[in-house]
Amino acid sequence: MFGQQVKVLFLAAISLVISTWYLMPMPAALAELDSKRGTTTDDLLAIRDIKTMSVSPNGNYVAYQVVVADKDNNDFNVSWYVASTKSDVKPLMVADGSEVGDLRSSSGSPIGGIGFSEILWSPNGEWVYFTKKANNQVQLWRSHRSRYGQEQVTHSAADVEGPKFSADGMKLFFAVGRSRAEINEANLENARQGYLVQDPPVYSVEKGPYWPPCSDARERWDQETNLSRRCLLTIMALDIETGLERMATVDEVEAYYAEADTSVNAIVRRGMLKGQNRLMETMSNDGKRLAWFENEDPAIFQGYYPPMWVTVSDENQNVRCQVAACQSTRPQKIWWSRDGNEVIFMLRNGPRNTLSSLYGWTPGEDKVRSILSSDDMFFDCTIVENSLICGHETWTSPRKIVSVDLDGGEIKTIADMNPEFQDFSFTNIEKIIGEDAYGNKAHAHLVYPKGYQDGHRYPMIIVQYRSNGFLRGGTGDEQPIHVFAQNGFVVLSFDSSEGEYEDKTADPLDVQIKYLKYAMVDRGPATAIEYMVDLLVDRGIVDPDRIGIAGLSHGATTLDTAIINRNYGAASTAYSVMSPPNFDFSSDSFWGKSMNGAFGGTPFSPIGFETRAKNSVGVNASRINTPLLIQVADREYFITKQNYNALKDAGKSVEMYIYPDEYHVKWQPAHRYMVYTRNIDWFNFWLRDVEDAVPGKVEQYKRWHILKKQHQSNMQMLSAER
Repeated sequence: MFGQQVKVLFLAAISLVISTWYLMPMPAALAELDSKRGTTTDDLLAIRDIKTMSVSPNGNYVAYQVVVADKDNNDFNVSWYVASTKSDVKPLMVADGSEVGDLRSSSGSPIGGIGFSEILWSPNGEWVYFTKKANNQVQLWRSHRSRYGQEQVTHSAADVEGPKFSADGMKLFFAVGRSRAEINEANLENARQGYLVQDPPVYSVEKGPYWPPCSDARERWDQETNLSRRCLLTIMALDIETGLERMATVDEVEAYYAEADTSVNAIVRRGMLKGQNRLMETMSNDGKRLAWFENEDPAIFQGYYPPMWVTVSDENQNVRCQVAACQSTRPQKIWWSRDGNEVIFMLRNGPRNTLSSLYGWTPGEDKVRSILSSDDMFFDCTIVENSLICGHETWTSPRKIVSVDLDGGEIKTIADMNPEFQDFSFTNIEKIIGEDAYGNKAHAHLVYPKGYQDGHRYPMIIVQYRSNGFLRGGTGDEQPIHVFAQNGFVVLSFDSSEGEYEDKTADPLDVQIKYLKYAMVDRGPATAIEYMVDLLVDRGIVDPDRIGIAGLSHGATTLDTAIINRNYGAASTAYSVMSPPNFDFSSDSFWGKSMNGAFGGTPFSPIGFETRAKNSVGVNASRINTPLLIQVADREYFITKQNYNALKDAGKSVEMYIYPDEYHVKWQPAHRYMVYTRNIDWFNFWLRDVEDAVPGKVEQYKRWHILKKQHQSNMQMLSAER
């Protein structure tokens, strides 16, 4: 139950907060169609995920990669399809098969799972080229657009990325980093002589050797400060006719970097927009005018996600669109219309950038043409004549490929790999815009339970921490939102609030310090959740005694700050590096400096120790009375056992599972299924007094009944103390 303390805080701030809530109108009817069934965990596991896509040069076809989890074999089925953008012909599978990749973060940390395939069309639109992992190496393969079959194109000693054709289509360029033999030899040598402990790390007990990505020779972006481990990408050229590979010439390298982003650096630039004054420069078809998004004021907005305005070069001068709709901190893409008279652009705007909006602007005019504005999400859009070809998700629909008409914004499906979702019954969904205790915006989606009735209070599960597009399972995909709703839960799919420093702070360390302090010490996201919960309780939707909370990574941090200060009906977590919070980071490392800045000092300085202890689940275990389920990757167990042991020693209701060969986000389908199922069982048990009758779960419920008696005893003692 939420206590008097939060009520006082809420009432003190409600006059400010309530004016900023944006609530979709209350649904008039919440009945589902009897002829349809709701989604199940099996349905979610069987989703055919469209991962990457590429439109052919003539715009007539789109090629895309599809990944499907196979929980029974604990593997994935990977395939590549080609669909027509002009007709209703059924998409054709042209290739399949891929090994689980050494998927890595931009810092070189292994994260497991299937790698995203880079897809490239031949200039004549006949062949689809794509990166694929086979025989433990990533190479370029190709398939003809009109038939099934695949052939290996490159035979590089290093993994391949960033493919691009020459202007005449006779050469194929690609980038490579360290060779596989070089990495293997270095790993063997280091294993014999030991790895020197240093920062950035070269080895992790949990994740093995670290190999930072090689950097872009043009921009020389490099996160690696250890000079001995730095390397530059090498650009290679493949002769299409002979199949011979060679190093690209100086002129070819210059041309390559002028028009192509390699995969690693493209990922970096998408997530790190620090100091960007121009983004997405696009030339008109006649080659006379350029359009781009431009930083509003580089002298002021030197940091991440600055306000960007649509700008064009027109008759040797730059013209900025002055209409408010032309500005966003989240620009998506910009194009020229077919006749070159209008700039078409997409951005995220509206309350807390929750809308995808598409506009047209004729340079020189003081108005824009609104084409589309939607809560839907659009991905990887390409302009084809008078349409955009995009990936598209709704709150109740996994990604499909669509065309968006640029005259009226009509959406037409090109390829739907999950048509069965049209036959599922989904409950009503309401978008909420709120604030935290510091005035920062936050938003969430309120998913109503099956059979919802006005005037009846329901148990609720809070899922974190990104909420947009298809509402699947929260960050990490561990909490099956629509399945929870089918089980009678209200679900609050919460998207974390953000600090106001975001677009003015240039120093990455400063950004990290401020955000960690905001999230872990000031409890910013947790206060936003509490305000939303109080509003839903006041609206008569939620039972205040039956509220659960879940979270992974940053969501686990928010969960920690929540359960230290409030008692929830139940919680489920998969811990993150920030959650304990850790005392064992080197003060010379980026994370160590970040933690020291957020907590006011080094771990064992007086203020640093005191602030960490105040926000540590382990230190505050005796105060915590939220039944906690922990489902952790084996590689993150070391940061979890502190809290688990402390809660066990304090006599609290806690249970933990360890999943082998997992990373920060669990990638194995069998594990994802068990995480889904166990979370449903856990919240049903604690918040609805419902147990699954499957015989194999008898022992599970025996343990949980012991935990429940323990919890009831703890609550009685707490009540007596008050």
